[in-house]
Amino acid sequence: MKVVRTTVARVLGYRNPIARVLTSVDGGPVRRIVDGRRNIYTGFFCSVKADFAQMPWESRKSERTAMMLAEASSRVVSLLAQPHRLELFVKQQKKPLVYFPDLQLKVHPSFIDDLDRGVPFSVAALARSFDETDDDLRTVIIEMKDDRDRRQSTKKYKKKLELVGKIYEMLEIDFRIVQRGEELYPFQLRVAASVVSWRQTAVTQFDVWAVQRALRPGPQRATAVVAALGGGPFGWAKLKALHVRRFLEIELDDVITPSTRVRLLINNSLRVPIRR
Repeated sequence: MKVVRTTVARVLGYRNPIARVLTSVDGGPVRRIVDGRRNIYTGFFCSVKADFAQMPWESRKSERTAMMLAEASSRVVSLLAQPHRLELFVKQQKKPLVYFPDLQLKVHPSFIDDLDRGVPFSVAALARSFDETDDDLRTVIIEMKDDRDRRQSTKKYKKKLELVGKIYEMLEIDFRIVQRGEELYPFQLRVAASVVSWRQTAVTQFDVWAVQRALRPGPQRATAVVAALGGGPFGWAKLKALHVRRFLEIELDDVITPSTRVRLLINNSLRVPIRR
């Protein structure tokens, strides 16, 4: 069992704690879903934005999909699956209610603003960035819901999520419930997958300098940037890897073609460093 540190949340006027947040001391997931005892598909997603750590998932069509979209998003700086264990102390019962969030993201404020306006998660994830500074990030907890999850219709479960939302509000953390059937669109998933599939491609500082020279005059067609990276399939793979690392931004509102626009990102101080 992992050692955890504890954060206590209180409400003004209450003497006793009403919730406890338990996080892993190593900063990774607090719960490993893949244990060999489940009769459902489970797995790991190796995330560049999580310092190449293995992020566990238990649903290919919801949690894994959300991670892939977050990995491809220019406005998502980092992600963490199963980030903590939230315990809610309720007067009516001795044992606390326990909640494990699916995903925690560090995002630009405009990403949250889009979700508040009703923009579907997949569309907001692949939207173009507004060159917001990485110094003013917001934390958002994502609860993924499959359309076949019967718990959603139960009063007890709805009340639990309502309490969870209130706790996160007190902690100044955004909380969003994402319905797979309503907010994860196949088209955006295909676009994201075409980028994220090459996220682990090896890139060097020379590649960074090459794209900086190519894009310094302004946005260019993808084919020109690929040529600066040596051309061919490896050049395309490097282009996509540098997008995930947030050195540049590929416009992802449509499928990627040689004419797709590419530009340098500004204020991206928290981009994924190049490994030497």
